[in-house]
Amino acid sequence: MAQPAGAQDDESRADSGFDYNRTVALSDGVFAIALTLLVLNIALPATGAHRDLGSALLEQGTEYESYAIGFAVIALLWVRHHAFFRSLERIDTLLTVLNLVYLGFVAFLPYPTRVLGRYGGEPASVVLYAITVAIIALIGAVMRAYTLRAGLRARELRQSAREHLWIPPAVFLASIPIAFLNTKAAELFWLVMLLPRLSRRITGQRG
Repeated sequence: MAQPAGAQDDESRADSGFDYNRTVALSDGVFAIALTLLVLNIALPATGAHRDLGSALLEQGTEYESYAIGFAVIALLWVRHHAFFRSLERIDTLLTVLNLVYLGFVAFLPYPTRVLGRYGGEPASVVLYAITVAIIALIGAVMRAYTLRAGLRARELRQSAREHLWIPPAVFLASIPIAFLNTKAAELFWLVMLLPRLSRRITGQRG
């Protein structure tokens, strides 16, 4: 009796050098913890005799903003990571090492998010966050490029998709000099990372 295609894929992945399912489970766990830790960056408001709770909550606007940015970035990274691993036929030692380094920076990301929430008006806070995300995006691009060269993918990427791999790290690195002029402008510049996705949707192309 023929096995379903999905079952055959699972068997081929299980026969590879590293267990595919455990690698994905570890990755998802790190992303889940990083997303959960973001809310801890929002401190309880301090109130006093001349300051009510409502005013104190409103004064924490930068912390709410950093939470939203942090959640959106980590969520986007998870979506890309999930789609990437679904396209693999197998994994090897080098890809596993690269993925662990990648996850190490993902786990670190709540810290620069907290710094951004507390010191959002300081260029150094934006620089720290931008460098961290740029490193994550760069490692992600390296992993994708490596799997193409090593023949680990189930399907090839279009040339346009290959070029888009390097857009996220370039966007965050380019935002660093902008941060020294205006920190809010640097944060808004990060939205450029979404433009390739929007253009593909408008033209009806698939990523």
